[in-house]
Amino acid sequence: MITLGGRGWLEVQMSQVNVIVIHVRADQAKEYEALFEQRQLPRWRDYHARGKFLSARFFRSQFGSDERRKVAKYVIVVEVPSMAEHSEHDADPEFQEFDRLADAFQPEGPLVFGGDLIHSVG
Repeated sequence: MITLGGRGWLEVQMSQVNVIVIHVRADQAKEYEALFEQRQLPRWRDYHARGKFLSARFFRSQFGSDERRKVAKYVIVVEVPSMAEHSEHDADPEFQEFDRLADAFQPEGPLVFGGDLIHSVG
């Protein structure tokens, strides 16, 4: 929470940003993308339309510090208004089913990071 001074006081709740790196067997990458598009993308659109997601991004990493070719790295970046919306999404039965199905493509666990936004431009 940030309080801005001036002629009056305004309290601003900072959003939360979550980053997940999903490791997928490279030979199953297209199947994983299709599963994501079918099961998760519609949910993202719904959460965004209801103001539960401020933004959400999904991309296949093309470069980085992990250069293993047998493992595709998918990066998910989601900005939510607060932990409440994050928790609501994680508890959603449709997300939990997607997560269960997606586990079959992953030879290892994901990297998961999240926290309150400090600075943002654009």
